[in-house]
Amino acid sequence: MDTSEYIDIVNDNNKVIGVATLEEMYVKKYNHRIVHIFVLHPEEKKIYFQKRADTKSFLPGYYCSSAGGHVKSGESYTEAAQRELYEELGLKTKLNPVHSFIFISNGHKRFITLFTTYAKKGFVFQDGEVASGKFFSIDTAKRLVDKAEKIHPQLNLCFQWFYKNRVSFML
Repeated sequence: MDTSEYIDIVNDNNKVIGVATLEEMYVKKYNHRIVHIFVLHPEEKKIYFQKRADTKSFLPGYYCSSAGGHVKSGESYTEAAQRELYEELGLKTKLNPVHSFIFISNGHKRFITLFTTYAKKGFVFQDGEVASGKFFSIDTAKRLVDKAEKIHPQLNLCFQWFYKNRVSFML
């Protein structure tokens, strides 16, 4: 995590009210924006989860969405999702925003937008970001998330919504 990154601070209505470094954002528990992307395999009807690198300062070795991260200051959710997908998996594909959530943990509020895209291959991991990744059948992914062992808490929120709405994605 690059703590010198600048992130927009948002109010309870998700309107920008200031800017802070990533480090300040977490120390002071400012509201901010996050994106998550689910990469779906179009033929095999599977979902891709990444495993965070063991060198990550937050939740190393945990399963997370296909890609995701903070919306930088001045970025739109879509721009952030495109950047994160390319940085973490080396993919440039069409993204579809599918749902927005509010995630609150330890008094810290994040406004999350979930995107989906379709891809079969071509993943290139960024050193220090992603240890590995795998396509899972939807039922296997559900069991993995439900066990909640080494699962990023935001993955749980995003996947539970996705699972309930999976028919919309023909999975």
